[in-house]
Amino acid sequence: MTVLLQRASGGDDSARSRLLQEVYGQLHGMAENKLRRENTGHSMQATMLVHDAYMQLIGPGQDVAFNDRNHFYVLAANAMRRLLVDHARKRRAAKRGGPHWKRSAGDVEELADKQDSDLLSLHTALKRLQEVDERQASIVELRHFGGYTVEETAELIGVSERTVKADFAAAKAWLFRELQPQ
Repeated sequence: MTVLLQRASGGDDSARSRLLQEVYGQLHGMAENKLRRENTGHSMQATMLVHDAYMQLIGPGQDVAFNDRNHFYVLAANAMRRLLVDHARKRRAAKRGGPHWKRSAGDVEELADKQDSDLLSLHTALKRLQEVDERQASIVELRHFGGYTVEETAELIGVSERTVKADFAAAKAWLFRELQPQ
């Protein structure tokens, strides 16, 4: 897979296609896991999230070098997070000046607004955490946005499971404090 990653990031179209076949199942699982946590009225689907994230990483004109399979999946989780944040920002912008339609259950709209706001707040706090402790931020991305288990996260970033558990607990506490209303 490392050779495929190198060839695909070097512009080899056949390697891009073959790589997508290799990683699609894992990426789709990551996307489904994250979208399952989103509101039921979410307009983004797992297939679209996978495609957009893949194109950001391996698409024509992209110049991303991958160390190995683990590095690719870490960057894929990060790309999915950025895409979901961009999607939430666009939804909020459309709400301010875009077309509105009536829904029979206004609560759905309110819930979607709150979840978009929560995602944007989490994104901002996660960027601050990355400045404080990059490993903790990576662990949150992989566990929350990537849907990885403790064991998988440990393998992906090359630390012990105990370290992942401790860092994830510390990161959650830090994020909780950051996300509290001032």
